[in-house]
Amino acid sequence: MLHRRLPRWDLEGHCYFLTCCVDRRRLILARPELAARLIGLYAQIRDRGDVWLHAYVVMPDHYHMLLTLIGETSISAVVRKAHAPFAKHYRALTADYARVWERRFYDHVIRNDKDWEGKWDYIHSNPVIAGLVESALTYPWSSCAFWETGSGPVRCDPVR
Repeated sequence: MLHRRLPRWDLEGHCYFLTCCVDRRRLILARPELAARLIGLYAQIRDRGDVWLHAYVVMPDHYHMLLTLIGETSISAVVRKAHAPFAKHYRALTADYARVWERRFYDHVIRNDKDWEGKWDYIHSNPVIAGLVESALTYPWSSCAFWETGSGPVRCDPVR
């Protein structure tokens, strides 16, 4: 059965919940240097003024972000700005030239406070639910510690 591709909506100033998966769900993001690189790329995108980065978690085979588009930036352009340099870095590091990311990603426009809270909780509880850690605060590739203690690999932006 073929599924029709729905158009993406790029809504300036709106918050998105983003999910991207590694191709064939390989566990490449379990490598600390690669998880750190991915988070760092999104921090660079934020620092260039394309998005506000609110929350994130990098799991071994996928990641989630809560981010708000700024200006005329599209969600597809944001993902491309992270995935292209990540793939280049990954290939240089590993000499693995297979596809790095799944062709499509999932995005969801946050509609209200309840939606926001649900996605926020999902992001931060994901490593606990997956059995990677007992406490979300101890997972190093999540924004949970930043919001609880002010520390973490990347600073996050409050909702504006």
